[in-house]
Amino acid sequence: MYLDYWNLERKPFENTPDSEFFFFSSAHKDAYMRFKYALSENKGAILLTGDYGCGKTTLIRLLIAELNSDDEYDFVLLNIPRGDGKDLLSFILSELGEEDIPERISEIGSALGARLIESFSGGKNSVVVVDEAQLIDNKDTLEELRLLLNFQLNDRFLINLFLVGQPELSQSMKDMPQLEQRFFTRYHLGPLKQSDIEPYIVHRLQVAGNENTIFDEKAIELIWEHSNGVPRLINNLCDLSMLFGALSQVKTISEGIIEQATTG
Repeated sequence: MYLDYWNLERKPFENTPDSEFFFFSSAHKDAYMRFKYALSENKGAILLTGDYGCGKTTLIRLLIAELNSDDEYDFVLLNIPRGDGKDLLSFILSELGEEDIPERISEIGSALGARLIESFSGGKNSVVVVDEAQLIDNKDTLEELRLLLNFQLNDRFLINLFLVGQPELSQSMKDMPQLEQRFFTRYHLGPLKQSDIEPYIVHRLQVAGNENTIFDEKAIELIWEHSNGVPRLINNLCDLSMLFGALSQVKTISEGIIEQATTG
């Protein structure tokens, strides 16, 4: 409804994991480089936690896309982990290309090991990414994930395990020290800093096709106050503000437009 008014090619503040709009704050850069190194060097287990709406899913999609560009990885992505340990191993084995899945969990484990050796021999690195891992409430399932790390050669892991989830995932790991101790690196993504808000907004507007300054200084201060730096909340507020700004036919979005957008 406001694209033409603001000279935009597409909406800049959608809450979808579009990698083009992803803004690399210093924290996101730090997390990205840690995990890229860990996966590239087959370091085993890594952990990413983060507050709601702070960019975890988009970050891991970017990472998968970059590492997969040379077709050197077999990624298995579990977006919402459900079921017991047997279900989990069966899914991983299926995603790695096995069509004939055994019935017994011990046989599934053996087949998975053979598949990992085959992938390694073919020059592939295998990675299991579990998003929303805080939803795993079965310790037996977590134990099966831990046991994946036992698939290794003398000098490297045959599979990398990447757990991603909400902050409570960290506590779940503390309750399972035999897995927690095996993480090579971990990172917690929090909200953006106040100094990141303006660059974040400008970046998304530029990707959407507008090089002009649309939000004035006071407006950006109010966006910070109302969002506490959470990107998802920033997007919602900016989206509504641009709508109201277009309806009011203003040239820049001021604090008055922001207040209008925050009125329930």
